[in-house]
Amino acid sequence: MESFPIDTLPTAGDIHMACFTAVKNAPDLKEKLQNQDKSLTFAIVESNLIMDVFQLLLAATKAAHDNETGKLATQTISTEIIYNLSPSKNIAESLKRFGISEDTTSLIAVKIGGNADEIMEEMSRTVEGNLVSFSKLDQEKDMVRLRQYYKIDPKVSEDKDILNWIIGAIAMKNVQ
Repeated sequence: MESFPIDTLPTAGDIHMACFTAVKNAPDLKEKLQNQDKSLTFAIVESNLIMDVFQLLLAATKAAHDNETGKLATQTISTEIIYNLSPSKNIAESLKRFGISEDTTSLIAVKIGGNADEIMEEMSRTVEGNLVSFSKLDQEKDMVRLRQYYKIDPKVSEDKDILNWIIGAIAMKNVQ
């Protein structure tokens, strides 16, 4: 697990992220997400839709800010993280696309605030899978879906340019 401080919101706590592969209980986790089960206290994201950890940090920082200012678009900070990954303002569509499916075998768990050791224990207890390094993200990207969801121009081909496109879409989502 990796933890990152939110310098602009020190009272929110750190952003904690853990990457899991060979996940065996995706259907149960998806059901908990859909039922907004209070025992699931962290966001669960499809890892193959994450180009870089920065993408998650931006979505989580926006969620923390919206939580602090009382402006969450969703019901929980965990679902707000997933919602913020999407360029769409449609909450259901965002959660469906970036949340997990019953077939998910690789995911990233994200939580804002709390004690890192306790969160790692909770994530490991909840997700039945293998904890792996974030370097595994490079091997699992679903470029077809990323291009589709973020409407990335076909002429954009380098990873850094694709990531910039994605970050721009996330950052500009609520700008009017």
